[in-house]
Amino acid sequence: MENQIAQKPDWSLYKKIALRFAFIFFALYIVLYDWYSNFFSIMIYYYGQLEKPLASVVFWVGYNIFQIPYVITTPSPGSHADYTYVYLLYFIFAVVAVVGTIVWSLLDRKRTNLDKLYYWFTVMLRYYVAIVMFIFALEKFFKTQFGDLGFHRLTQPLGDMSPMSLAWAFFGYSQPYNVFMGIAEATALLLLFRRTMNLGAVLTLAALANVIVINLAYDIHAKFYPVGFFVMTLILLLPNIEKLIKFFLTDQVTPLRVIQAPVFKKRWMNISKTVFKYLVIAFHCGFLGIWSYFYYGGYINERNQAKAEFVGIYDVETFVVNEDTLSNESPLRWREIALGDIAERVRLKGDSIAFIDLSVAKKEMLLYGNGLELRRREQEIHNELGYEINTDSILVARNIKSKFHFEKTDPTTMVLKGKVENDSVFVRAKRRSIEIKDFRLMRRKPQLVTEAEYFY
Repeated sequence: MENQIAQKPDWSLYKKIALRFAFIFFALYIVLYDWYSNFFSIMIYYYGQLEKPLASVVFWVGYNIFQIPYVITTPSPGSHADYTYVYLLYFIFAVVAVVGTIVWSLLDRKRTNLDKLYYWFTVMLRYYVAIVMFIFALEKFFKTQFGDLGFHRLTQPLGDMSPMSLAWAFFGYSQPYNVFMGIAEATALLLLFRRTMNLGAVLTLAALANVIVINLAYDIHAKFYPVGFFVMTLILLLPNIEKLIKFFLTDQVTPLRVIQAPVFKKRWMNISKTVFKYLVIAFHCGFLGIWSYFYYGGYINERNQAKAEFVGIYDVETFVVNEDTLSNESPLRWREIALGDIAERVRLKGDSIAFIDLSVAKKEMLLYGNGLELRRREQEIHNELGYEINTDSILVARNIKSKFHFEKTDPTTMVLKGKVENDSVFVRAKRRSIEIKDFRLMRRKPQLVTEAEYFY
């Protein structure tokens, strides 16, 4: 199907402008937004100490140009949520890319052919998309993105779930489906090689289209992050779009164009380029795979072992505020404590919840009620005191988080002592005699022979 064609693109003015704009925009995107994704952008971003000056520019644009009335929060490393900060980054990248394209086009107006620039542009996109998609594939293989269902999810009423938590529960239930999704995303590794790039792009577009629809339909926090990958992959496929349409819809023979790599005059430079290419692939794919196996496996096992003594659903038997024991009807009273998975929660009367940051080593729980408000208060602290500060103690002092110390008084009883704002609180809770494997959802396994629908 594929055939190397030694033709050069017709570099009209609009194509040259489009390439220069895209090159600048996506280079900024990779280095300044998704800097956590690969070794090179980490080195540039981290050692270049770009975080603070970039945040200053984003805040200035947000508060002065767009007059944003609320606190702009900075994403944590590796977060791909649709923060206001991220949309402001997109705007800044676009403005810089427009100005950069104008200056570049004026200074380089005599150049008639941009084949070399186009080649290195596609290298940047191919390697970036392939490496990041492989990272997401590893998270599926080791099941760290969609964790196993724990006590909170298994006892949470379906109607109380957010669309995103429903999606996470659906994906978290099945290990085989996670592996299937991982394989689909790992096909992006075909982008690393020019001869398999077109096949890799088609398969990656299909995988990304599914991710985009799921993220939009289930209100998942990273709606536009996969859209960026979709656009980058589509750009890689653009030179062959017409030929692919003919291939699928007609009976015409349609050889696909394979991008030609530049050949250096000196042999050692060509050898060095090839060696460097495979070193980059080996480091990002081999190292990431090995690191993920030992880190994720070790981390999950370590975490589970540390929590094993406390895992379970606890029914609150006694709830005392300032030495006043609250009745079961009190709206302030806790009802349940769910421990053991990432979604650790306290359920209050009326099924409202409080979130838990659990530290088994310290025998400490930090509780908070509103995740959005928490992020804004954390940002205020960072703006005031810098990003190196640990915010937990300050959040406790400002009554944004409530600190509790806990201990087991016997194998099934847990006691918590702490403060909520200015009130001292004492809690005694009893572990319910139920295990994860006892839930119907976890007992039921796929059946190849089914005599009746199993809807209940």
